Amino acid sequence: VCNRVEYQSSAPSQIVPKLADEGVYIASESSFYRVLHEKNQLHRRGRARTPRTVMKPKGYKAEAPNQVWSWDITYLASAVRGS
Repeated sequence: VCNRVEYQSSAPSQIVPKLADEGVYIASESSFYRVLHEKNQLHRRGRARTPRTVMKPKGYKAEAPNQVWSWDITYLASAVRGS
């Protein structure tokens, strides 16, 4: 079923409800995923994006005083308002 033209770009989470709307029950969503995994067909389907690599923040090393500065805005609960 997953390789039919109308379902080939859909994930099992979309295929199962479409089949249910047609009154057809073949298997649960998890069974679809399991069978696709066993047949090595579990990959990105349709318009799903490929994962992007996340760049690590650049590290800074201070060789002397006052070379690297940082700041933080942290809101802490207190009894005083507006200060």
